Amino acid sequence: MNFRKRELIQSLFCLILLTIPPLLFLGPILQRGDLPLNLSGMTSRVPWQDIQSSEAVSTENSDSEELIERYYPWLTFLNQAGNKGELPLWNPYEGMGVPFLALWRTRAFSPFSIPLYLFPFATGFGISILAKLLVAGFCAYYMARRFQFTPFFALLAAIPFQLNGFFLVSPWHPISDVLPFFPLLLPCLQRLLFDELKLWPFLSILIGIMTLGGDPESLVAILFFIVILVIIYGIRTYQRDAIGHTLFWVVLSALIGLALAGIQLVPYIEFLHQGRLESKTDGFFKLWDLTHLFVPPILKEGAFASQRALLWFPTGMTAFLLLPLWLSLRSFSNRVRRRRLEALLWTVLFTTLIMALLGSWIRSLVGLSLFDAAHCLIAFPLAMGLLVSTTAEEWIHLSAEKCTLVLKKLTRLLPAFWLAYLVIMIILARFSPDYQFTFGSVVPILLAAVSVLAVLAITFIWPRPLFTALSLSLLTAGLLWYIYQPQSRVTPESHINPKTMFTDSLDHENNRLAGTEQLQHWPLSPYEVMQIYSPSGIYLNRNSQFLNQSKNHPELLRLAASNQLILTKADIQERFAALRPVLHIKEVLPSGAILVKDLEAHPRSHIVYSVRKGTDDGTPVTLLADGPPVSEGPDLPQKNTDKTITEADIRYSGNNIVEVVAESHSFGVLVLVDSWYPGWKAFVDDVATPVFPVDIAFRGVEISKGNHKLVFEYQPQSLAIGKYVSAAALILLLIGLRRFLPQKHA
Repeated sequence: MNFRKRELIQSLFCLILLTIPPLLFLGPILQRGDLPLNLSGMTSRVPWQDIQSSEAVSTENSDSEELIERYYPWLTFLNQAGNKGELPLWNPYEGMGVPFLALWRTRAFSPFSIPLYLFPFATGFGISILAKLLVAGFCAYYMARRFQFTPFFALLAAIPFQLNGFFLVSPWHPISDVLPFFPLLLPCLQRLLFDELKLWPFLSILIGIMTLGGDPESLVAILFFIVILVIIYGIRTYQRDAIGHTLFWVVLSALIGLALAGIQLVPYIEFLHQGRLESKTDGFFKLWDLTHLFVPPILKEGAFASQRALLWFPTGMTAFLLLPLWLSLRSFSNRVRRRRLEALLWTVLFTTLIMALLGSWIRSLVGLSLFDAAHCLIAFPLAMGLLVSTTAEEWIHLSAEKCTLVLKKLTRLLPAFWLAYLVIMIILARFSPDYQFTFGSVVPILLAAVSVLAVLAITFIWPRPLFTALSLSLLTAGLLWYIYQPQSRVTPESHINPKTMFTDSLDHENNRLAGTEQLQHWPLSPYEVMQIYSPSGIYLNRNSQFLNQSKNHPELLRLAASNQLILTKADIQERFAALRPVLHIKEVLPSGAILVKDLEAHPRSHIVYSVRKGTDDGTPVTLLADGPPVSEGPDLPQKNTDKTITEADIRYSGNNIVEVVAESHSFGVLVLVDSWYPGWKAFVDDVATPVFPVDIAFRGVEISKGNHKLVFEYQPQSLAIGKYVSAAALILLLIGLRRFLPQKHA
């Protein structure tokens, strides 16, 4: 068998091995129809307390809160939109209606969201995670092969990246949609640095795909990483003269890549002018969080990471144990590999330090408020994989003479380094305010240390590449699997959106839920229940103004079509005390919360015949629950003092379209009590009619006397502009790709 055929068979075998961890993780879950997410924290909230198991283990922390209140509802909304055959442009269920696609982090255009559109939710999300793991593993493997690693050592480089914590613990986070294609950047950048400029379209495509992944903070971190890597790699490989023109092509590629994702970015820019997204993440890691490199907490029973650095650091456990070996053989290693590896390691170190120092400033920038430790370390698992594979392959190919010299150095460095690790970890753990030492937390590092020593001893006597690569790959995979325990994060099919007394008591038809401010933590959109608050933390500026006034005047909630209120006893005795005569009790929940009906709430769609004008100087207006609404549209006839309200019939209410049939006895304003936002258009009897704000936050349209059919449709101009930007970028890419077509010669 010739060399090329043997390498091909070995590569295919390694690719098959890379499919085993994803299939072990997700195969049984997909077969049962369960959901690979831990949603146990939902049962601690009032709507689901009556189904909470007495044996339930609490796993609540900031990551659990972010999953349950933000990303889980968003993922289910993508699935609901796919089931309805609608584009997920607008979410009518949260915050009186909020943009959805424009949020970017909702990942409407991510390639890994496609299964959510096509399959039932649990199956679609499982397939999505499977795709992320496979793409991540294959891309990391391809990167290592392009860097001239043999097939089995390329496998060793891919394992830490494929099995990092964001794929196994937090596959719901947008970082997991950005990461899989990240390894392809490295060979592309290296070839650009060596004047293969025809590759810039591929760099643009990679940046465009990762941009659609839906994590602005990751994108900023990756672009910063690329710039620093080009500079350091150029210096380290003595290509200083090439740095300038390489950065030019990198910037050009990045701009075209961002433009390629214009269909997503332009709506996001519009959203930043109209609202904000609340940060639900913890701060940056502290120095003592470095203990997670060697003694990470074992995430049993579906536990969430207490600090997101934990989702990266364990991938470097084997690499740090082998660091003394690398330093011992460094002078004998392949020069090209050494420079490439050290350039990557220095880049990871510099970008982490710089971004950590600038973290507070970055979080203060518009649109980047969710920046945290995870984004600083985005290249960490890839660098650790390359460190392990480079060290192991160089060790195997040492000559007998060089091996003897390396062993002399290693006998001094290894005990010193490992002892230093132990001392540093003890000191850091001592100062950590929340670190709890358990025997289980030291099992991984003890097993890893013993295994590394055994592999080094065996390969010194019997140097076999296959044994070395596969044993270290198995060790790394086993460590990460034991630490992260992905199979424990499962919600049975029967517990996905379970029905409870509370959810069964709600009237879903054109009614909006309001009341206690605890609603801000109740994710009800998976049940298609509309509410005035946004558990996912989306705050439109106009909606915030309305809700601020309603805090002291809860009767204003009637203006928001909130005829269903969920109240605690404290709410009834204090904030809502004045409304008690008109509140009708519908249900008393096991938690003690009370579901009531407000008999004087306005209909979701109604006609008014007199309005008040807003102030010209932009100062806030005072809203009235029983007075004429404040209109920012044209004046109604001045002599009209009719304060009656006529209900209009909503014939159809979808995500992006609302159809209303109205009969008006005079010239008036039809008010649709949904959020006003740029892009909403109205057609009265098929004639385009301006939509203007009413009572600060809602939509109003002028109508004349008679019977009318109105259609409100969300057609954002920002999306149309984004399409043109993406199309222009695509044309530029096609022009750039022509250089790869075969050239005809005379």
